[in-house]
Amino acid sequence: MKICIIGLGLIGGSYALSLKQRFKNLTLYGWDQNEAHNLEAKKRNIIDVSCSTLEEALEVGDWILLAIPVNSIASSLSGMLDMLAPYQLIIDFGSTKEQICKGVSGHKKRDQFIAAHPIAGTEYSGISAAFSTLFQDKVMIVCEPEKTKPDFLSAFNDQCSVLGMETIYLGAAEHDVHVAYVSHLSHIIAFGLSHTVQQKEESAMKILDLAGSGLASMVRLAKSSPEMWTPIFINNRTAILESLDVFLEKINSFKALLTASDATGIKAYLEKGREIKKILK
Repeated sequence: MKICIIGLGLIGGSYALSLKQRFKNLTLYGWDQNEAHNLEAKKRNIIDVSCSTLEEALEVGDWILLAIPVNSIASSLSGMLDMLAPYQLIIDFGSTKEQICKGVSGHKKRDQFIAAHPIAGTEYSGISAAFSTLFQDKVMIVCEPEKTKPDFLSAFNDQCSVLGMETIYLGAAEHDVHVAYVSHLSHIIAFGLSHTVQQKEESAMKILDLAGSGLASMVRLAKSSPEMWTPIFINNRTAILESLDVFLEKINSFKALLTASDATGIKAYLEKGREIKKILK
């Protein structure tokens, strides 16, 4: 079997390494618009063959995995499907799904496409950050599974299982609302806190010397790639704006309690927030 990964960054590179570690009958092809990523992927033996062009990448793979920014997926997926032979499958790993799925909803080859989202990642980006265990014990979300050929869907589910992933099915719009709250909002908060600390640091140079592990854990996500996250935020802006409204309401309620020196109210606010420990172990 030949699998071609388009986009050799953290996700694409790590998925390739995971496949190489667990499947011995695969030939892995790869292509990235950044030639340095192609060269490093080949040098590190992450892929077996580096494709010269995007067109070659689309021709050579039995399965084609798209690990590229969501705006690029949304704008190019329909044309990629046009090029597919009957035996080929495209799987996208984008972090938003509704716009992508709507864009190909009426495509005659829609059943040769899987809209997937691996819930995995780090604050680092690029092929140099790729590692083979990124997907172990993680979740793979598949949206609109009923629109994909059953044989393709079953084979992909089996692959995810071998990689140590649990597969969950969601609707595309449902997916985007959920990830707005549990992923996208946390990144926005991290970037906002980073701005706040840096603004203060400009007038008080010692502030970062006083920072402990709490700040480090909170702003870790602010190290993430702006090139990747900008299109995610724009693509999922409706759900994100909803989540921001809810978050700001909670922050303003705390501000009101603090302004009033309402110790009882503050304690109740903190106790309610602390209930997350029942969900996140």
